[in-house]
Amino acid sequence: MLVPNPVIFVDFPTPDPEAMSDFYEKLFGWQINRRPAGEFHEVLPGVKPNLGIHREETPVSGPVPRVYVMVGEPPALLAQAVELGATVLWEETYWEEFDGRHAAFRDPWGNEIVLWRDKGTYYK
Repeated sequence: MLVPNPVIFVDFPTPDPEAMSDFYEKLFGWQINRRPAGEFHEVLPGVKPNLGIHREETPVSGPVPRVYVMVGEPPALLAQAVELGATVLWEETYWEEFDGRHAAFRDPWGNEIVLWRDKGTYYK
């Protein structure tokens, strides 16, 4: 069955695609295809949808969408993100509605990432 209007791509703006690519390579081990380097970088997180990083001179401001990333240990990755320059939005907490745990950070470019610990909700 065809899913109507699936999300196929998410694109992060940044004035420094190389630095952002390095951040996410180190944090999540994602593969980055620089095409062309410094302008647009395709991020291959392992499962689709893929992500993108594009050059945008105007910094992100105001409310931003949150991207949820499935991880095994949110506290460990949150600490690593902070070491790489991110700021904590919240420490790992339980979300009863979805029977899951999550933590979140804002990356150095203003994007918000939620680190989701699977409790079976993703695969149902």
